[in-house]
Amino acid sequence: MKNIFKYIFSIIAMASLMWVASCEDDDFTQVSVTGKSVEEAYPGDPVSLTGDNFNTVQFVFIGNEQAPFELNGDTISFLVPEDAEVGNNIITLVMADNYRVRFPFKVLLRPIAVIEYFDAFVPVGGELVIKGTSLNSEYNPQVTIGGVEATIVSNTPTEIIVTVPGVPDDEALEIEINTIHGTTVTTTAFIARENLLSNSQLSEGSGDDFTGWTKLNGNDGMTEVTGDEAYGGGRSLRVVGAGNPSQPWATQFAADGVPLVLGEEYTVLLWAKLESGSSDEDIMRVSVSQYDGNGADYFYGDAVQLDNTWKPYSWTFTVGKDLPTHRVVLDMGFSSSPFLIDHIALIPGAINLSGTIPELLSNYSFEDDMTGWQILSEANAAQFDISTTEAYCGSQSLTATGTGGNYWDVQIAIAEDAAPTLEVGTMYELGFWAKAAGPDGIIRASVSRWCSGCNDDFFYSPDVTVAEEWTYYSFVFEAENTTTGVHQVVLDFGLTTQTFFVDAVSLKKYEPDNLYENGGFEDDMTGWQILSEANAAQFDISTTEAYEGSQSLTATGTGGNYWDVQIAVAEDAAATLEVGKQYKLSFWAKAAGPDGIIRASVSRWCSGCNDDFFYTPDVTVAEEWTYYSFVFEAENTTTGVHQVVLDFGLTTQTFFVDNINVTEFDPCE
Repeated sequence: MKNIFKYIFSIIAMASLMWVASCEDDDFTQVSVTGKSVEEAYPGDPVSLTGDNFNTVQFVFIGNEQAPFELNGDTISFLVPEDAEVGNNIITLVMADNYRVRFPFKVLLRPIAVIEYFDAFVPVGGELVIKGTSLNSEYNPQVTIGGVEATIVSNTPTEIIVTVPGVPDDEALEIEINTIHGTTVTTTAFIARENLLSNSQLSEGSGDDFTGWTKLNGNDGMTEVTGDEAYGGGRSLRVVGAGNPSQPWATQFAADGVPLVLGEEYTVLLWAKLESGSSDEDIMRVSVSQYDGNGADYFYGDAVQLDNTWKPYSWTFTVGKDLPTHRVVLDMGFSSSPFLIDHIALIPGAINLSGTIPELLSNYSFEDDMTGWQILSEANAAQFDISTTEAYCGSQSLTATGTGGNYWDVQIAIAEDAAPTLEVGTMYELGFWAKAAGPDGIIRASVSRWCSGCNDDFFYSPDVTVAEEWTYYSFVFEAENTTTGVHQVVLDFGLTTQTFFVDAVSLKKYEPDNLYENGGFEDDMTGWQILSEANAAQFDISTTEAYEGSQSLTATGTGGNYWDVQIAVAEDAAATLEVGKQYKLSFWAKAAGPDGIIRASVSRWCSGCNDDFFYTPDVTVAEEWTYYSFVFEAENTTTGVHQVVLDFGLTTQTFFVDNINVTEFDPCE
């Protein structure tokens, strides 16, 4: 609505609106208002008053809110305060000796756009429908998605249709509507991807029924919730599971079937949160099938724990059966802890919004015995077993005993039908936890497309002498082409006669997310502190050697104590780690020659304090860029911050170090 400007020039008419306090002072000067620029206005809009003797005005109020003003001759100008009460109000001019002049004024409710509903999943180039109020074209609406302006296709006071611009399709984006009256931002996420499920946002249906969805089991445990509890204030599903960890299907919610393409990747994506006071144990998983009375399941996702705030959860799978239709099923019978779900989508391709890097291997902790694994050395198959007494994650691990021959005499691999297809040219990290029953046991890992007579091996780890306590080992490699396009992790145990336990074998994209700045020394030594000042000359920045970027740290030992050549993250750049949580420290290093040893620790470094809680073993650094990683649990420190410390003093070798990272790490996820 445009402001309507009204000018009142009748002093008599204005006098009827004013109340003038009595005053017995003979020098009394009467203030009179002869005109107003407007009779009503929005918060923030300008208002002008004309009149006489305004030089005596000390303050201006609209209702109880003061409005700072400017005086220019016989005109007072001010803005309607943003906090002014909407509706009929009083403007008060305040003068000395409790003299007041008052007259009525109306503060209008600014018609800021309200978004009531929008399609949460529309691909780039598709048409996005937004429904709401105050979307009028005369308010000059502009719509942005993820900060990128969208072209408006049509516009009414209650609906805007826009074309989704070129925005990232793997991020949760905000939709923003700007008008002359203000800005509105969506409270739920938008994803620029196609969605194959109907009624994903659960808005259709009545009561506890949801159009396009079927309750297969545990019907009474699935009810609607609306208002503030629901995602974005809409309509969500509240779930109280059967509380049976061995029967997740005891509470099931299934989408109508849709056709999918055999061999193609798809992702099930949803938002969920625990109700206040609920436990964070395993809550739900996703399965995909064609239910025909005989089953036809081909995918079961890992069970997930939920948080007490709305967050996205996703499961990516490859279509494994040629079926007319495929149905997404939510298995939620694990726990009886109430939780809410909403915005459930089936999206072609992979997408991960959880902030974690997705695991590419199934049954990586051998909780399902050796499902998804293939013993390659069949003659020595008896050397393998599942241990229920030794486990790092869960309740089981793989056990293997070598024969003291060739590496490959005792060999196991990810089965071909469970093997992922890696992106050629992309870096991946292969990690696992291992423990040996005694000393000097050696294992080796590789990644390849294993087949009889083929030559697809492209990555071998160095020999790993396995410690006698659970220890994390990891390696970074670049994926190459294979004969059939799939990639298998292979573990070799045959070289020694030792017995090994292996758990949590992980294969993920190598995408470190550092908690510390300048881990790559691209900003020289900013954020780092040389602790061994007497040997400060042993440190420098190399512009000729770098694993990534254009620089690295170089340090030369003195052949004395570890700490004679020592550098740490500066205290003001140190992170505060969560005590009791596990983290991974990793870095790339290269030695100028053989037998160079370095060591790393995490602590709160200070003179005379004793805050060290984690030391790596001695690292004999290779003469080519090599990745090293270690897992530790954060402990308390004197001041609460945690510093990475690197020791180079033990040998006289020269080292190059790059990409030092500390990141949160869940070894069993």
